Amino acid sequence: MRTRNTPFPRVLWVEGKDDSAVVQSLCEKHQIPEVFHVVDKEGLRVLLRGLSVELRARGVERFGIVVDANGDVAARWASIRETLQDQGYADVPENPDPNGVVLAAHGTYPRFGAWLMPDNTNPGMLEDFAAALVPPGDDLWAYAAEVIDGIAEERRRFGANERSKAHIHTWLAWQKGPGSPMGQAIGKGDLDGRAPHAERFMAWLRRLMIDD
Repeated sequence: MRTRNTPFPRVLWVEGKDDSAVVQSLCEKHQIPEVFHVVDKEGLRVLLRGLSVELRARGVERFGIVVDANGDVAARWASIRETLQDQGYADVPENPDPNGVVLAAHGTYPRFGAWLMPDNTNPGMLEDFAAALVPPGDDLWAYAAEVIDGIAEERRRFGANERSKAHIHTWLAWQKGPGSPMGQAIGKGDLDGRAPHAERFMAWLRRLMIDD
């Protein structure tokens, strides 16, 4: 899957380079044909600010976004939903579908899809999605949690909302070839690209970008 910062008929916007690498590694693992392009928008604000413009862009047939829910799924979805309704999309759900949002094209507007990391239901981010790809019962995953939680609060250099980042990256640092980014870890098999969360994400991506 190539990346580029210009419009394409089928395009997926993501927040950053880690998101892009994870998506592309999963596409390789699932042998998804290269019919769409992943664009790193280098930040959530830039992504959301350009949403209405991209929806109106000439020649865009299918358009999706992958964003972190962060601390409030409802608030994140409400801002996206408002933009979609302003552009005339019908039957925009009040809450994101747990299997990912896909809205039919209308007029000159493209088929649209949204996935709120980690799972369209729970607050969190890309790292929480990656955590769901850790093989079940991995003893180092449990030990990494013990180590992180054992750090005295006054000695922690990461915020409470960054615990999932600290956890996954600590665990990755203990794998063969320590410290691989999440996308590479999927390619290496450290993270299971066929885990249920990954399968559900890829099913959404197929509905959005591949299926008729």
